[in-house]
Amino acid sequence: MTDLFCDICGRTPVRAQILLEGAKLLACGSCSRSGKIIQRLDDADEAPLMMGQSASSTPGFDSGEDIVEGWGRIIREGRDRIHLPLSVVAERINEKESYLAHIESGQVSPSLEMAKKLEKELKIRLVEKSQPSISPSVASGGKYTPPTLADLLTSEKKKK
Repeated sequence: MTDLFCDICGRTPVRAQILLEGAKLLACGSCSRSGKIIQRLDDADEAPLMMGQSASSTPGFDSGEDIVEGWGRIIREGRDRIHLPLSVVAERINEKESYLAHIESGQVSPSLEMAKKLEKELKIRLVEKSQPSISPSVASGGKYTPPTLADLLTSEKKKK
């Protein structure tokens, strides 16, 4: 994986993708405590990030697609709407019932592949196109570094 910078403080290495105030952010070890950890990125080359996921299927990374918030509730409501028990859905999409239960309860984030399977089976929307990220800013050393939240706050203060 290329060098990624923490979206909050700008440090490396990035250790996790977190959910903070409704925004999915990349975070270093210190900043990852600021929100709910969605994906751990430590040792991404050696082990899956979460059950059934690899670094290439991580929501928000170079795919142009992202999983919507509240996926567990959406899955549950879709399943209830067509009156299917979790065991039947698991059998139809060839996945373990316990894995689907963890996704539905919000304990595990579904991979894009899993979300698309569930969308098709339950006729729901779980995947949306990602918003384009802000282009990197030029640091004083001539190197490109992505803007941090602190950079954005500073620029907003300057505008006022």
